[in-house]
Amino acid sequence: MLEQNYSLEWLDFIINVTLNIAKTEIDTLSDKQLQTIVAKADEEKERHVKFLKQQGFQLDSRRKMQLLVGQYHASLVMLLDQAYENASRISPTHQRLQTALESISGCLDELLGFVEDRFSDFLSLDERVPASYLAQIKKELSDRLEALRLELFVRIDNRSLTDIIVQSLHHFIYDSEKRPISFREVFYKKELVSSLEKISSETDETRLHQAIIEQLVYLNFNSRGFMNYFTQKLAQRINAYGPVHEKMTQLLLSYKEFNQMHRKAGVKLSPQHADLKKVLGNWFAQEITYLEKKHQWDVLPLQNQQPSKEKPEPFKVMCFLSVDQLGLILRALDALRIVKSKSLNSFIQSVAPYLSTPRKEEISYESLRNKAYTFEAGDKEVVIGTLERMITWIRES
Repeated sequence: MLEQNYSLEWLDFIINVTLNIAKTEIDTLSDKQLQTIVAKADEEKERHVKFLKQQGFQLDSRRKMQLLVGQYHASLVMLLDQAYENASRISPTHQRLQTALESISGCLDELLGFVEDRFSDFLSLDERVPASYLAQIKKELSDRLEALRLELFVRIDNRSLTDIIVQSLHHFIYDSEKRPISFREVFYKKELVSSLEKISSETDETRLHQAIIEQLVYLNFNSRGFMNYFTQKLAQRINAYGPVHEKMTQLLLSYKEFNQMHRKAGVKLSPQHADLKKVLGNWFAQEITYLEKKHQWDVLPLQNQQPSKEKPEPFKVMCFLSVDQLGLILRALDALRIVKSKSLNSFIQSVAPYLSTPRKEEISYESLRNKAYTFEAGDKEVVIGTLERMITWIRES
């Protein structure tokens, strides 16, 4: 049976009236009264936790449970929001009142955390988060992110990966004031930070990088930066092998490992972007097809041709950038006079025969020249990121 009365009535009265400077002369509250209120708040927290656990077993209707949990969650968020507002209005000299409000806010926060962790399936996550409550969450995440920098990220030997994570959290904490934030986004960021905190307790340094990768895949961290990082690391590892059949073996093994990574249903870093599994799965499929065709080209002999003395094919450098990105780099080299040539066209014409990419074994001079002038913003970002990694390597060498 659902409680007929408003079950959070006592906490509501304490937050909205007793400790609200706009409605009560809170200076008149004695230390003993404040201690009694704090103790009672802790008792109320335990009572509500017990009640919700019982309802979780007793209610036979999902609709009823969804209604109960939704009402509890909405009420607790509003109370916690008001508690933060009350605290902001109290002078710093009233230390005992500040301490009492912090204790009561802590009780509300623990109760809210219990509801969100235990009954997340019953919550509507697309509602907007209240401002004061959101400000407190951002402050908390900011402190926890700083701790992660000191306890985890300094132990990772690849800053490119940690910078991607930090940038995502930093954007949420500091650059999201002008857009509405939903509970779904808040829950995602809190779970991401919590999972990284668990990884920081790992004592085996060699496991940290892979543990972070697995966690980001689990949480569908579908940022373009992470997906580029993931595929670049795989490409570097696979292309370290010589023969095509060895590359194919390693690619298929990596694909198997990726498919076996656990994923949490219904979560996504960026709702407007495609799932990480779909994008990376498509990348694997294209690379497998490419190696299959390349293997056929390498092993199938030409038919009905007489042996002839052919000039050996020129030596080629495999570049893990697109033709557009290579064209942009070559144009920058020419524009800054880092290379000496009659013109950009002659420079591109001289180097094009010696370059290849994972997708194009033969790069035509005309194509490379055209791409040097018509590139997209995404290509600029990839080139800049590549140059930044080169700068980092040079500085650390």
